Amino acid sequence: MKRNFSRETRIALEPRKQPRQERSSKVVDRILDAALTLTREQGTKAPTTLAIAQHAGLSVGSVYQYFPNKEAILLDLARRWLSSFPEVIARRIEVAPPTNREEFRQEVRKLFIDTSKLYLDNASLMPVIEAISGNADLRPIQNEYDDQIVALYAAWLQHVNPALEDKVASRLGLLMMEVGHACRLVGLKRDRKTYDLIEDDVEVMWLALVNPYLNLD
Repeated sequence: MKRNFSRETRIALEPRKQPRQERSSKVVDRILDAALTLTREQGTKAPTTLAIAQHAGLSVGSVYQYFPNKEAILLDLARRWLSSFPEVIARRIEVAPPTNREEFRQEVRKLFIDTSKLYLDNASLMPVIEAISGNADLRPIQNEYDDQIVALYAAWLQHVNPALEDKVASRLGLLMMEVGHACRLVGLKRDRKTYDLIEDDVEVMWLALVNPYLNLD
């Protein structure tokens, strides 16, 4: 479902209205949950609005009250996916900092387990994410979350080594995010065994990149 979202379609991809009451929020959640279930079942084939409505137990008219088309639903799912990463990374800052490289490696492994699940469970959304990245009008949607993720990676590194300069921590955080995302996208287009091997390679690259800056034995 790769699409080149043009400036003219940007407004058409936004939700028709934002839910202001709990009941409306639950309806939107049903729509998004149904769309996510169907995208996982159907792989690269995007579900129709009718299929989403039926799976959610709603009329098509009810879906159209909140979303103008199926692309808008998938775009909102992409936002939900992107917003899940900051919380996962923040967990690494909430625990006591590692005292040696092995403890840090274990923390990296925990992060990889959590974030890999997000990628694998939402593999069918990756064409949407790639479309957002490649479109000047929609890229700010991803930039908003990218900036949070880079800042959190930087904070995590400074949690491990408080003496690490802000500029260095931010540069390393940017590399961690970009390398991890790009390599996982490549892995998702292969088989699961290859994906797992690429994951291991990314972990090795991460550790080689940041260990010299962490002041750990």
